[in-house]
Amino acid sequence: MKINKLYILFFIATLFFAACDEYEDTVEPSPAVPEGCQGVYFPSSNTAVFELEPTEATEISLTLARTVSSGNVEVPISVQVNSDDVFNVPATVSFADGETEVDFTITFPNAGEGTTYGLKLIVEGDQYINPYSAASPVVSTQVTRIKWTPVAEPMVYVDGVFAAGYGVSQYPMYVEAEKAQLGESVRYRFKNAYDVPTQDADADGIYDGYPYNDAEKVDADNDYYTIIEIYDPAGVSGDVFMPAHEIGNDWGYGMITIGSVYGNLSENISSYPLGTISNGVITFPANSLYLSEAGYEDGKPYPSSTPTYIYLTKEAFIAANLKIEDFNDVEYNAIADGAVSEFISAAYSESWSQTLAMAVDADPDNADSEYKNLYYLSDLFAEGYGVAFYYEEGVGVTIPENQPIGTEVFGQALYVSPSEDIESSVVVNAKGVTIYTLGLTFHYADGTVVGEFAEKFFYSEDAVSYAKEDFIGNFVMTGISQFGEADASMDVNIAEGDDENTFVITGIDYAPEVLALFDPATSVMTITPQVLPDLVLSSGTYDVTLYTTDLDGGVSTTAVMDFTFNMQGDLVMTSSSAADGYLIRSEAAGGWLDGYYGLSFTPDASKSAGIATQSIVPFNVRTIQEMVQKAERTTNNFAVQGKRSPKKRVTTNSVVL
Repeated sequence: MKINKLYILFFIATLFFAACDEYEDTVEPSPAVPEGCQGVYFPSSNTAVFELEPTEATEISLTLARTVSSGNVEVPISVQVNSDDVFNVPATVSFADGETEVDFTITFPNAGEGTTYGLKLIVEGDQYINPYSAASPVVSTQVTRIKWTPVAEPMVYVDGVFAAGYGVSQYPMYVEAEKAQLGESVRYRFKNAYDVPTQDADADGIYDGYPYNDAEKVDADNDYYTIIEIYDPAGVSGDVFMPAHEIGNDWGYGMITIGSVYGNLSENISSYPLGTISNGVITFPANSLYLSEAGYEDGKPYPSSTPTYIYLTKEAFIAANLKIEDFNDVEYNAIADGAVSEFISAAYSESWSQTLAMAVDADPDNADSEYKNLYYLSDLFAEGYGVAFYYEEGVGVTIPENQPIGTEVFGQALYVSPSEDIESSVVVNAKGVTIYTLGLTFHYADGTVVGEFAEKFFYSEDAVSYAKEDFIGNFVMTGISQFGEADASMDVNIAEGDDENTFVITGIDYAPEVLALFDPATSVMTITPQVLPDLVLSSGTYDVTLYTTDLDGGVSTTAVMDFTFNMQGDLVMTSSSAADGYLIRSEAAGGWLDGYYGLSFTPDASKSAGIATQSIVPFNVRTIQEMVQKAERTTNNFAVQGKRSPKKRVTTNSVVL
């Protein structure tokens, strides 16, 4: 069997080689180019798409070329595609002796607007076509006579090129628009956009021309069109291009031209971006458009550093400009100028008189207007900067994020946002004072937190009065140590004294009783330097005397401490108090026992009424030399911390206490 297979293979191989011996390799020559062939072709420079304004002639020009130049010749043109037979194409195109390119005209007098017509031409024949040439004897093009449809409502145009070039403010102006649908794009045009306004701005602040123009700057004898093209068939998204065009204005340096930098002057789109459209607003950002003046530096173009905006509807303009970008720019009305108000800042350890204002609702018909229920503490930490918050009874307090406050700490600008840990609220106390507590996070632009504080604003339409009874009760007395030790926090009691308009204060360390006077006309409690009752301890009996310290830190036997209620309801020193603190001395003990300044008394309703007990520690007698120099008031209580996570906080409803 193996032998048979070998014979078969040998037989097949023999036949194969025999067949190869019989094959003769022959080359058929390609047809030669006919003698006198003109080598006619359509150059690639022919326009593939014509978009003609309705006012332009209904004709186009195409170019036919040949590779030889000698002789006169008539080249027949064949039409392969002619949409609706709208094109009139010459039967032949003539070359004169020496010509290698000829332009010929095609007309279409019956072409309608808004329709795209296709045309395909071909040259045939051996005497005209070189079959080996890379150039094509075929040309295809299409023609559209643009159909402009008036837009029912005017658009709103906010120029940026003049603002950048001449340093003028930006104002909105109406522009009458026409629209054209062009296959994959939408085109708008504005006739004489930069015309002279005929009247003042309307109620929405919009002019009917460019407000900086006058008759001397505008060419009124001709029409000038500003055209923009949106590269989106629906015209609602994507890039936007503005062809270079004269605008009919001359501000003393020749005719002004504007347009997109990219596509007109440069191919660097990263440096010179096109415009974009979103939510009915076209934005040409910085360096997107340019301005040139024919007589200034030979018409050198200057990219605009100021954006230009085109709003497709007035509603889009209003919506975009009613959105609050900076709460300091909103118009506010002060609430009850005659009201009593005070702001106490935990961040800055200061208090001051403060005005509360409410935003003027710029969008009153919109239930979701950002201006509704918007309050504002103007010039709060710096002139020109305030803090805004929303408050609605039954809903609570909302503090907008990232509000600049116009101050710096550690060399960086500060912003405030709602605190995640400190609740914001609005309550009304028994005296009718409305207390706004704003839980604020103070931070840098990058989110680095430098402090969280409960900043409080107190407001009352009427003056708040305090009677003698308000001074009686339990309090927590706080103050700063005169000797650089821990701050005071003592439970004290203020009771009515034996004499009229006097109080007895108990609970102050090393002071069995302190006598205070009360002025009912001013609602001021006064503590004078005084000899106190002896201090009786297990170790013995000690004389004690209360001295005061003046604002310079000196020990006084005459300066008095005056206290009144602030709007928070704490007893604090009046601004006219001659003394700012006290010292307690015992001759028997041999020196100074204790002392504090910057005193305040905070009501403590949690304690039952009665005489407060002292918390006496073993004597630590000091000398006058051990008194520390009073620290200058700290400018703030900030310290760099971690970064915040952006959240808004809505908190408690209003409460009447």
